Amino acid sequence: MLAVPLLTAVLAATIWSIRQRSHSDGGAGTAPNTVERRHPVGPSSRPTRAPIADADVEADIARLKAIRPPTPTKRTAGLQTPDESRNQPDLYARAFVQRLLTQDYRTSREKHLAWVQTESARTDEPLVTGLVPPELRNRVALFSVTSQGPGPAPIPSPAEWDRLGALGAHTTATVQRVTEPLVWSNAAEAGRVSDPGVTAREVTALVTLHTGSGAPDTSTVSSIALTLNLVGPPTRDTWAFVAVITYRAVPMGAP
Repeated sequence: MLAVPLLTAVLAATIWSIRQRSHSDGGAGTAPNTVERRHPVGPSSRPTRAPIADADVEADIARLKAIRPPTPTKRTAGLQTPDESRNQPDLYARAFVQRLLTQDYRTSREKHLAWVQTESARTDEPLVTGLVPPELRNRVALFSVTSQGPGPAPIPSPAEWDRLGALGAHTTATVQRVTEPLVWSNAAEAGRVSDPGVTAREVTALVTLHTGSGAPDTSTVSSIALTLNLVGPPTRDTWAFVAVITYRAVPMGAP
């Protein structure tokens, strides 16, 4: 998902390269061309064939510093994931991703970002935080869902959000599958994950972009696959979102 290597994760040791078939500036609901964005591993385990540029890391740190986490409001709190989904990682990943990819461009983008922030939690697990300075780790969640690179981010840029809003557009999302990546479970069993509350999930979903405020409605469907880190028991009482690690969007056409 991320264009440059500020973050790292165990699963990135297997899926470290950024690959794309064509570029798009769209978001999760914009039915982009097929794009798969993956970030490389951290400096301790990265392949020697693709050295990480310090300039890339510095650019991402600058973007992190520029993020101003929205202040949650009572209205935002009312949108939080239901309690019954917060006690099991599969249920939480399903509920979170469905809400993340359900976007109404006729409403405020800041409201959607504020919701993401209320769902997020910090971790200091080295295999997740990578090169992120400790004082910026509370911004990782927002960075991971908005950072623009060679492909789309789960949440479109402000300009793209406004463009879709002018079209009266919104998305609906249906989660199809939630699994734990094998590379993550193997790493946890091998003792490479120091925080026992951190885990990863891969989620696939269908996202339908509806455009046009009147009839007939024009709809296009994209197949979405993403991996994300979560943190929960025993580190926390309930599960929360840490970061999107990879993001892939494949246009499917009309429903």
